[in-house]
Order: sequence, then structure tokens, then C-alpha cells
Amino acid sequence: MVVYNVTCNVALEIEEKWLEWIDLQLTDLSQSEKITSTTLLRLETNTPSDGVVYALQCQISDHNTLKGFLQNEDLNLKQHLKHQFGEGVLHFSSQLEIIKHYP
Repeated sequence: MVVYNVTCNVALEIEEKWLEWIDLQLTDLSQSEKITSTTLLRLETNTPSDGVVYALQCQISDHNTLKGFLQNEDLNLKQHLKHQFGEGVLHFSSQLEIIKHYP
């Protein structure tokens, strides 16, 4: 199992609009057969900043499925993100492999 993570730094002035938009995007994205589960998280911090940090995480069954996801769904999401919010949302992606779940 692979976790595909997109960390987003969202400017405070667009946070509410972005949250509404990303909720719709993730609802649609979670319908993909390539994704086992989708989660939206907010980073809690005591450090004042100009933005709020969120993580979008998708669990995907294997690396081949991830490759297809990156070429299609992820590419479309990032294009729409840039078109909708420009530099108001900065992001980077990472891939994590689940080694073991603990109760």
C-alpha cells in the first residue's frame, strides 16, 4: 500500500474558498477505482505564519496504480489548483510506503 501525500500551504485570505473547493475535488477523486481512501488533514502549529498547511493523503494499492494516478487524476487536480488559486496555494508531493499497521 502506498500513501500519496500532497502538502499545501494555503494563504489565509483564500483558505475558506480553498477548503470548499478541495472538498468537492476530493469527493470526486475518492470515487476513483485507483484510490482506497482519501484524507484531508490540517497541520497544527504554534508558529505564526501567512498560511495554513494542509495535507491531502490518498491510499493507493500499489506503485503501478500510483503511476496511473499521477499521470491522470493528480495531474488534473494540480492543473485545476493552479488555475483556481495561482500562487495562493503552494504545494509539494511525497510518496510513502505503508510497512505495517498497528492496532
